[in-house]
Amino acid sequence: MSFPKAWVDQMLLNWGDRLFHDPLRHVRAPRMSRGELGRDERHMREQLARTLRRTPEVMVKITNKASGAQGMGAVRRHLRYISRNGRVELEDQDGMTVLGREALKDLTDAWHLGGWGIPEESGRREVFNVLLSMPPGTNRQAVRDAARAFAAAEFGDGRRYVFAAHDDEAHPHVHLSVQVRGPDGRRLNPRKPDLQRWRERFASQLREHGIEANATPRRTRGETRRYPKQAVVHMTARGEAPHYWRPELDEPARIALWDAHAVTLEAWQGVVHAMAGSPSADDRGLAAMVADFVQTMPVHQDRSGTGRASRKDGLRHRSATRDRELHFVERGEPQRELFPEYPDIRVER
Repeated sequence: MSFPKAWVDQMLLNWGDRLFHDPLRHVRAPRMSRGELGRDERHMREQLARTLRRTPEVMVKITNKASGAQGMGAVRRHLRYISRNGRVELEDQDGMTVLGREALKDLTDAWHLGGWGIPEESGRREVFNVLLSMPPGTNRQAVRDAARAFAAAEFGDGRRYVFAAHDDEAHPHVHLSVQVRGPDGRRLNPRKPDLQRWRERFASQLREHGIEANATPRRTRGETRRYPKQAVVHMTARGEAPHYWRPELDEPARIALWDAHAVTLEAWQGVVHAMAGSPSADDRGLAAMVADFVQTMPVHQDRSGTGRASRKDGLRHRSATRDRELHFVERGEPQRELFPEYPDIRVER
């Protein structure tokens, strides 16, 4: 039995949005023509294929997000750092390069005194320092070019910024410093959805420059690794033990982690249910790939103490589709279990 293609496409968009986007972004979706829907469906399939291939993930991080007040003194120190005190070339929003100590001083003076100006000491953040990074082995020039295009697309409204590409570490990365206040006086105030949008835009620019790149949320990949903040890294390097950072989760935290991934697993099930019944052989192939992808998610490896045994003991859990019967029609071909936690869901191989 196969489902109508229109139904498969609609369900793919529905479950795909839950996997790859914040649902709040789609509360008031505009009405779209059939052609626009077709493009969305194609893009969703491409996104699924990239994720299942484990395409390298971009990293976009605000490195000074946790800091408090920041005036020109802090900005000047950071610009000296990313330019290696003038030895590494900076590039600004107009494509002009800054190299050497004198040129760096001219730049900081212009930021300090020009436009809206940045006071020497400020009770508010005046510049956001953004790190754009890719895994080792990525073409460094492509990363730089993609960062340039990303900055122009995201901040090219007259806002001042500079960026520097560093080649002294294995991970190709670019430091971008962008002024908070724009030409109209409005201030940047990025939130978590903005960071995800930045990741998606940077990944798109990398693909435009010939680099395979993806920008999926950690929960979509079943990722459970916890990364310490830079302050913790520096404390550990000094031999100090931070009081609030623990590399291992305790039992309640592990259970909460599994609960948080339950919604994602439900969405993956919805994708499989739709695509395994598609009339397209390519769609059915993607459904089979999901089986392998989900079974090797890190969240399954970190389930010690949070699986069936603990749930039988009455610990809280979420299992929205545990009792839902989703069976695919047997055609005499070998079947395999898709999700160990949901043995009733199988996909034809």
